Amino acid sequence: MILLMNVHSETMKYEDLKIRQGWTLNQKIDHAVGTIEEFMSKTDGKCYISFSGGKDSTVLLDIARRFERRDFTAVFCNTGNEFPEIVQFVRTFDDLTIIRPKMRIPDVLSKYGFPLVSKEQSQYIRQARNTNSEVLRNIRINGKQGRNDYKQGKIDDKWQFLIKAPFEVSELCCQHLKKKPFHTYNKETGLHPIIGTMASESRLRLQKWLKTGCNSFDSKDIASYPISIWTEADIWAYIRKFNVPYSPIYDKGCKRTGCMFCGFGCHMEKGLFNRFDVLYNLHPKAYRTFMAYENNGITYREALEYIGMVLPDSRNKQQKLFRFDDLY
Repeated sequence: MILLMNVHSETMKYEDLKIRQGWTLNQKIDHAVGTIEEFMSKTDGKCYISFSGGKDSTVLLDIARRFERRDFTAVFCNTGNEFPEIVQFVRTFDDLTIIRPKMRIPDVLSKYGFPLVSKEQSQYIRQARNTNSEVLRNIRINGKQGRNDYKQGKIDDKWQFLIKAPFEVSELCCQHLKKKPFHTYNKETGLHPIIGTMASESRLRLQKWLKTGCNSFDSKDIASYPISIWTEADIWAYIRKFNVPYSPIYDKGCKRTGCMFCGFGCHMEKGLFNRFDVLYNLHPKAYRTFMAYENNGITYREALEYIGMVLPDSRNKQQKLFRFDDLY
C-alpha cells in the first residue's frame, strides 16, 4: 500500500522529518511513489524529472520509471561545468532533453562573484556588500533576534571578513547557470519539475521541506521533492537493492557532483583529499581553467586561498601530493 503521508500544517515539525528519516527503505520508496502520484494527479501529468546525473537524481529517475511504468522525460542542464563522467553517463539515458544557460561560467563569476562558504552565507555576504538598505546591512552583520537568543540572517562571525574582500562573493551562479534555464524550460513547455534533493543536505533544503513538505503547489514554485526524507545511506541502499547503474565518478574519489568549481562547503573538507584534489587529478586542464577565472582582477585560486583553502598545486613542493594510486 502506498504510504502517502504528505499532509502537513503550514510549518512541518522537525520531529516529523526525523521520524520519516527513520522509516525502512521500502517505506521510503512507497512514500516517494505516492508523492509522485499525488503531484502527477494535481498537475495533470505535466511533469518531468530534473536530472543532474548524480546519484540522487539517478535514483529518483529510476523510481519514477520503474514504479510508475512511465517513460518520464529527464531534463539535464549542461552548464559546461559538469564532470565529463557525468555528461557521458547522462547521455546513456533515453528520453533525455538537454538545456543550457545563456551566460558563460566566466561571465557569471566576473559579474556576480565567487561561490564560497555556502549558498546562504554567500547571499548574506553579497547583500551586506551591495545593499543600499542600512536595515538589511545591519541584519546581515549583527543578525535579527530570533528564538532562544539565536541571531537570524547573520553572516557567521568567522566569515565577516569577506564583506571587505577584494572580490565579490555571491550565490548567483546557481541562479544563472541552472535555475534560469529550468525556469525558461518550465515556462516554454508548461511542465513542472520532480527534483531529487534531500532535506538532510543543507539548512535551506530543510527549511524548504518544513515549509512545503514533499510537494509544493505554490504558484511560484510548483515542484515535487519525492526523496526529501531520504538520507545518503538510503540512496546507496536503493542502488544496491536494484543494481542501478550510476556515474563512475563516484568510484574515482568524488563524493559530490554538481559544478566542478563549486566552492560551497569546500572549507569543511580537511586533509589532502578534497574536491579540488579530485578535480586536479582527474581533469587538470579543467582545474587550471577554473582557477584562472577572475572577479575584480582576483583569480578564483586567490579567492579560495583567501578563505584558507590549501590547493593541490599550491602545497609545499616537498610535500607529496595526493594521487589516486595512494588509495590502493
